[in-house]
Amino acid sequence: MEDPIFELSRRGAIGALGGAMAFGLANKTEAQAVAGDTATDATEIVLRGGYVLSMDRDIGDLEIGDVHIRDGIIVDVAPELTVAGAAVIDATNTVIMPGFVDTHWHMWNSIWRGLGNDATEYFGLHRLAAHYTPEDHYMAVRYAALEGLNSGFTTCHNWAHGVDSVEDAEAELRALVDSGIRAKMGYTWNLGGQPTTREQLQAALDWIEQNGQGRIGLGIILDGAGDALAERVELARSLNLRPITDHGGSLARPDLLGPEFLFTHGTGITPELISLINDKTLGVALCPGTDPLIGAGLPPINALLDGGVPLEQISMTVDVTAQTAADPFAMMRTIVNSGRIQRANTTDLMRIVQSAPDWPLSYREALAIGTSGGANVLGLADQIGSLTPGKRADVIMVRTDALNMLPARNTNMTFQLVQTGLPSNVDTVIVDGRVRKQGGKLTGVDMAAIVAEAASAQMAIRERAGLPAIDISR
Repeated sequence: MEDPIFELSRRGAIGALGGAMAFGLANKTEAQAVAGDTATDATEIVLRGGYVLSMDRDIGDLEIGDVHIRDGIIVDVAPELTVAGAAVIDATNTVIMPGFVDTHWHMWNSIWRGLGNDATEYFGLHRLAAHYTPEDHYMAVRYAALEGLNSGFTTCHNWAHGVDSVEDAEAELRALVDSGIRAKMGYTWNLGGQPTTREQLQAALDWIEQNGQGRIGLGIILDGAGDALAERVELARSLNLRPITDHGGSLARPDLLGPEFLFTHGTGITPELISLINDKTLGVALCPGTDPLIGAGLPPINALLDGGVPLEQISMTVDVTAQTAADPFAMMRTIVNSGRIQRANTTDLMRIVQSAPDWPLSYREALAIGTSGGANVLGLADQIGSLTPGKRADVIMVRTDALNMLPARNTNMTFQLVQTGLPSNVDTVIVDGRVRKQGGKLTGVDMAAIVAEAASAQMAIRERAGLPAIDISR
């Protein structure tokens, strides 16, 4: 090696990620090096010369700065760092920022794309769940997780209500591990029509301890728990599961609620419910991609903020990639725009212009919802969500020299990221100190093969279920 600090082009050669794949899928070996060393396998990395959007109040923004990562931990953030022996990734013309955090994602049905027009058809497709194999669960969740990584999500909450057996659940856990993403696995409260036992949940925790590489945690989903709700909550708390969540049924039992609970959707939110969120410090998971799509309304960001819900209790969710893309930029745009529509409360353009409204949510605050807010509601605020030294290194680099962005000095990067950012601008993704995407490409992933396998799995499930042909004329 010519120099102990070896520079890496952001367009450089890329190594491979992931352990051996399970369930008969093609093996991907760890750390396949090509055409010389890259940062993919480096344990010490410096991201050099980018615009640093730390999302840490004490650090703030650096117009030009470096981020030092070692052994999966953020070591330092400063205008200029020299670290002997570290791999250096050129961050010129990028924003270095925390990875995005999803808090509610039905990943198992991600492969239903092109099958459902609206909520009626989406819920009608749930009969396909009975025809999934563990291999299908693995493929669907890995397909979704890789899309998330490619778009800049470094953490997700896999809402695994489609699993029907321990084998299904382990398949989804393995997919999360193999993808390289950080995740919470929302374990369903019942398996095969029977309540999930303490032993089954403990077995999942033991599996995570042995195989999760420090990136996977366990929560519980309580949709339909009914009379068993109190017992299920007690069980979840005894095992330190977080989040505890459902689609609203638990709100009828405020005596059971607490900060580990996550409230989803909320387009019909009431002042009484907002008071409950505040009183119990509930997390909120907005669904900006799906709620407008199904006609349920806009994310109620204005009502939440006016009602005094702290920003750190609000997060954003992918929800359903059967019908939407895992696009954090579009999600933040929709949340900001929803708040402006709700605040303006008029369609008179000039009236809005002349009133110069005090908008309820800034673009920086939208970015907080997508990063630190998500980390907080998942119980991970001490680990991720900001570029704070000592936290785990979940970091992304977003290019500003693309046609939809501008690298011009003295521009507000939070405006650009939320107003015009796209998943295609995400150049580099680092999870727990491991480079999972570099130079705009996922490392060690044959995306054509992944997409082909997902399409094949969809067709096989449809055939087993006897699903009628889709009307393609609409």
